[in-house]
Amino acid sequence: MTNGMLPPVLEDYRRQIESVKAGGLALAEQMTPRQMLERPSVGAWSVVEILDHLRLTVEQYLFALDAAMDGAEKVGVRDLEPRYGWVWRLFLKMLEPPVKRRFRAPKAFEPGVRPDVAATVKGFVAAHEALIERIHRAAEYDLEKVKVVSPASSIIKPPLGCAILAMAAHGRRHLWQARQLPGAELPG
Repeated sequence: MTNGMLPPVLEDYRRQIESVKAGGLALAEQMTPRQMLERPSVGAWSVVEILDHLRLTVEQYLFALDAAMDGAEKVGVRDLEPRYGWVWRLFLKMLEPPVKRRFRAPKAFEPGVRPDVAATVKGFVAAHEALIERIHRAAEYDLEKVKVVSPASSIIKPPLGCAILAMAAHGRRHLWQARQLPGAELPG
């Protein structure tokens, strides 16, 4: 967009992603690197592994968002509130905290083995900033009609706006889980 202003719906999406980014940074600032690396139990992820998972997921969705927008017709900036079908609304609801049902992360989204804390936090922030850039780009596309092929499964093709909202909900879900770990108790 030429003036940098976003339609209200995308401004809301941007704020949600900014909030996830700020939540991850708040955890990193509150905890020592040792606390961030500590796993609460065998097989459970540490805080840094959660941030790495969120980084990986967003990074892979960046490619999917780019591919979807590259192949779509620009419609110009619209202030219309998208209406996602009930399946996508249910999908988004299942991603939101508090976590009631766990899902196994696809291999491509699994965190690295003992990720470097500083590099992971830096990558987490960079991925979310890049996602915000995609939100600005999305202003010229139909948020309902442009389909994004999920990096997790090619049969999952959410609408563009729903894919962005999924990144926000997914981030909130995992930050909520991270806050349940010892040493990571933050309000909100």
